[in-house]
Amino acid sequence: MSDYTVVGQKVPRVDAIEKVTGTAQYGADVHPAGMLYGKIVRSKHAHANILSIDTSEAEKLPGVRAIVTQADVQSGRRVFATDKVLYLGEPLAAVAATDADIAEEAAELVHIEYEVLPVVQDVMEAIKPSAPRLHGDATKDGPNRRGIAAQIRKLSRDKETDHGDELRALEAALEKYPDEVYYNISAESHSEAGDVEQGFADSDIVVEDTYVIPRVHQTYMEPHVSVASADSSGKVTVWASTQGPFAIRSGIAGTLGIPLTQVNVIGTTMGGGFGGRFGVIITHVPAVLLSQKTGRPVRVQMTREEEFLDGRPAPGCVIKLKTGATNDGRILARQALAFWDSGSVSGASIGSTIRVRGVYKIPNLKVDAYGVHTNKSGTAAYRAPGAPQAIFAGESQLDEIARRIGMDTVEFRLKNMREEGDEVPAGGSEPRVGYKETLQAVADAAGWWGREKDENQGWGVAVGDWTNGCGPGGVYVSVHEDGSVRIFHGSMDITGTDTSISQIIAEILTVPYENVTITRGDTDSAPYSTGSGGSVVTFTMGNTAKLAAEDTHRRILELASERLNANVDNLELREGAVHIITADPPKSISLGELAAYSLSTTGGPIVGKGSFARQPSTPALAAQIAKVEVDPGTGRTRVLKLVASQDVGFAINPMTVEGQIEGGTVQGYAWAMMEEMQYNEAGNVNPGFVDYRVPTSADLPTVESVIVEVPAPNGPYGAKGVGEPPITPTLATMANAVCDAVGIRVNELPIKPEKVVNALRSNGH
Repeated sequence: MSDYTVVGQKVPRVDAIEKVTGTAQYGADVHPAGMLYGKIVRSKHAHANILSIDTSEAEKLPGVRAIVTQADVQSGRRVFATDKVLYLGEPLAAVAATDADIAEEAAELVHIEYEVLPVVQDVMEAIKPSAPRLHGDATKDGPNRRGIAAQIRKLSRDKETDHGDELRALEAALEKYPDEVYYNISAESHSEAGDVEQGFADSDIVVEDTYVIPRVHQTYMEPHVSVASADSSGKVTVWASTQGPFAIRSGIAGTLGIPLTQVNVIGTTMGGGFGGRFGVIITHVPAVLLSQKTGRPVRVQMTREEEFLDGRPAPGCVIKLKTGATNDGRILARQALAFWDSGSVSGASIGSTIRVRGVYKIPNLKVDAYGVHTNKSGTAAYRAPGAPQAIFAGESQLDEIARRIGMDTVEFRLKNMREEGDEVPAGGSEPRVGYKETLQAVADAAGWWGREKDENQGWGVAVGDWTNGCGPGGVYVSVHEDGSVRIFHGSMDITGTDTSISQIIAEILTVPYENVTITRGDTDSAPYSTGSGGSVVTFTMGNTAKLAAEDTHRRILELASERLNANVDNLELREGAVHIITADPPKSISLGELAAYSLSTTGGPIVGKGSFARQPSTPALAAQIAKVEVDPGTGRTRVLKLVASQDVGFAINPMTVEGQIEGGTVQGYAWAMMEEMQYNEAGNVNPGFVDYRVPTSADLPTVESVIVEVPAPNGPYGAKGVGEPPITPTLATMANAVCDAVGIRVNELPIKPEKVVNALRSNGH
C-alpha cells in the first residue's frame, strides 16, 4: 500500500452525500408528466388451465386507460400466461389507470375462469411418477440407471465378444433402480473425475447424509419498479431499477421484436439487488406495453407481497452427499446427487453443485444435479448463486468426518487444500491463491488455537470459494481546464464500485481523489457495460478504467512534450502536473493548463478511452469462524463471536471491502438461522417481512473482518471480486458451530430453535 497514494486507501463513497440526504433518484421517484399507474393482473391459483380471460368489466371502470394481454405482444414471445398458469401470482394481464387505487381495482375486475390442477411444491415429490406434469412429460433417468443403461448399449454393440454374463448382471442391476426415473426435470448437470467407487472402497470412513436448503428471497429494500415512456416515433425510454441496463435493453427489444435503437434504458439508483435485479424482466415489459397502447408514461411497481409471489429468489435444493476419507485425514472420494427447485422455468444454479468439491484435493468425484419444476416462480441469482447451498453440504460433511476421526477441523481442511500447481478438474493447474493463508488468518484472529468453551457453547469453521466473472465494458476519461477529471461509463454501482473506479483513475493521473467525478450514462449514450453481478464490476470496469487512464496518461505526456518542447521520455506526471525530469531549474505544467491548451491544438481535448472484455479470473477464498451458545431447552442460538477473512487480491478501498465482507456474512447468517420462503399446499408464500423473518440490529452479531491480499495476476492492482465470496461459508459455519455446542447436527436450514429442540429430543436429550 505504501507504493500508492489513492488506491488501497479508505475513502468515502462518491454517492455518499446523495444517499444520506435523500437526493438519490430511485425508480419510484421517476414521475414524468402525464404518467399513468400500471398494475399486473395475477393468477389466483398455483396450477390451473386458463379457460377464459374477460377484461370487459375492468375496461368500463372510470380512469382505466388500457389493458394489455398476451394478444398485445406482436412478437409472440410469452409475457403473460394464456393457456395455463404454473404458480400463484403468475402475470395474466396488466392495466393502466390514472390512479394507483383505480389500477388495483381494475386488476381485480379482470375475470379469469380456471380449471384448477393439482399442485406440487416439494422437489422430492415433483420427481415422482405420481406428480402432476408441469411441462408435458419431462422425465430423465437417474444417474445410476443412465450409467448402467449406457454400459448395456455399449456391450450390446460389440458383436465380436460374448458379453452374456456381464449383460445379464447389468440388466439385473438395472432392475434395482426403478425409482430413479425422475419427472418434471428442467435441466441437468453431470461431472465426474477418477473412480468414486474405488475411492470409497479405499476409505477408512464413509459419511453419507442429506442436506435441505430452502428458497430465500434477496430481500432488497426497494421493490421492483419500472417507468416506460413510448413516443410517437416508437422510441421507448425505460427508467429501471436494474443491475444491468444493457441486458434489460436487449430483453425488452427481443421480447417485443423491436430494434435495440428503439429502446433506451436509464438505470436508477437501486435499493439493493444482490442478483435479484440482474437480467430479470418482471415489470419492464408490461410497463412498455401499456405505454405503447396509451401513448403516455406508465409506472409499474410491485408491492412487497408481489415481490414474494413473483420475485426471483435463490433456489432451494436437496443434496445427497457421500464422502470417503482415511483415518489420517485424506479425502479420497465424494459423490453428490442434487435436486434444485427451479420453479416454473429452467435453470436454478444446478451447475454450482460442483462446489461441493470445495478447494480440496479430491481425486475421485462424481456430481449429478437436476433442476426440478415446481409450482413456484422462477429463480435468479443471489450473491454467489448456488455456492452457499452446495458449500453448506460440503463443509458440513467435512466437519462430521473430522469429528469422527478425531482431527481438528481447521487442520483437516489445511491438510486437504489445493496448492499452487495442483491439477484442477476443469483442466490446467491451480494458480496462486491464498487458500491456506486465509484460513490461517481467520483462525489466528478468532483465537482458534487457544479456544475455550463452556457448556452448550461451540465453535464452527467453514470456507467457501468463488471466482469473479468477467465481461465487456468501456470507459471514457476527460481532463478539464481546472485540472479536474471526469469519468463516463454505463455500469451500475450497487456496492461502491464507482468509488473504486475513481480511485484507480486518480492514482494513475496523480490527481486528488476529490478532483475526480464519475457519471453513468444511459444505454443510448454510454459505451456498453456488463451487468453488475457475478462480482464483475471492479475486475472488469476496474481494468477498463485503468486502460482508459493509461490512454489519458499517454495523451497528457504527448501534449506536454509539445507544449514544453521536451522529449516524452524526459517527462513525468506527478501531483497533477507534468514535470521535466532533467530540467534545472524545475519546469512543469499543470493538468489544467494542458487541458486549456489542448482546446486549441489539432489533437483536441484530452480524452482517453478504455475497452475491455475478458481476462482469466483467479479464485477467492472466504473463511469464517463462529462461536455460539445454544440453550438446549429452547433451542435458541446466540452468536458470541463471528470472524470473517477473505482473500481479496488487493483492497482498492478497504472500507468498501470490509462492508462487503460484513454484508455477505450477515446475509449468510440470516439464511442459516432464520430466513426461508414457506409455501402452503395451495402455493401461497409468506407474503412479507411480518412472516418472512430477516435479522434486525438486535439479532446481528458483530462481524470482525480480516482482509488477506494475494494478488490476482489479471485484476486491477491485483484486485479480485469481493461481493460474493463472503456469503459462501456462513451457512456451514453456523451449522458446524451449533453441532459443536449440542453434539447434534441439523442438516435442514434454517436452524430455527424448534429444529434444535426436536433434534435433541429425537436423540434422547
